[in-house]
Amino acid sequence: MAVLFTSDTHFFHNNVLRFDNRPWNTMEDMCNEMLKRWNSKVSKDDTVYILGDYTWKQGDEHIEFLKKLNGHKRLVLGNHDFRNASRKYKDLFEAIKDYDDIKVTLQNGEVKRCILSHYFMPFYNAHYYGSILLHGHSHNTKEHYEELRIAKELNDKGFTNQIHNVGCMLWNYEPVTLDEILTGGEKDKN
Repeated sequence: MAVLFTSDTHFFHNNVLRFDNRPWNTMEDMCNEMLKRWNSKVSKDDTVYILGDYTWKQGDEHIEFLKKLNGHKRLVLGNHDFRNASRKYKDLFEAIKDYDDIKVTLQNGEVKRCILSHYFMPFYNAHYYGSILLHGHSHNTKEHYEELRIAKELNDKGFTNQIHNVGCMLWNYEPVTLDEILTGGEKDKN
């Protein structure tokens, strides 16, 4: 049973095709391919933390789509998620939170503390003690590169941090494990 992470999938959000320069012509193509990539990597027993902005709209279409995605899904709310969503929507997630603080076991048996947020935070819980911040929100924009610069500058000044953007557009539009995050850095493999 693996633990995986993703963010900013924006299923059913037409404008995200242009905003992210996603490699599909239509929203239907994007959703179908991302579903295929998700389910080829995630088993029914895995847990996936979605760090915000799962979808763009409410209604039965995205509820049925979420049911097709493998794994136990846990949502950390983003700015496009529906805090007042229907009970039917909320029942599809094992948990819905604004923020989370979890432990993840790497393949080598080492346990890492992970702080989960939709948003970048240069100073986060236990950063001095080796915790890792996983976030989304900034996509692959100038803001994302500014976050990388800030994190590096803080490390250079002795403020330890490990900050990783798990936005799907940086990880081949599929969920990613902590082992992959720590060994590979962000990828844009489209």
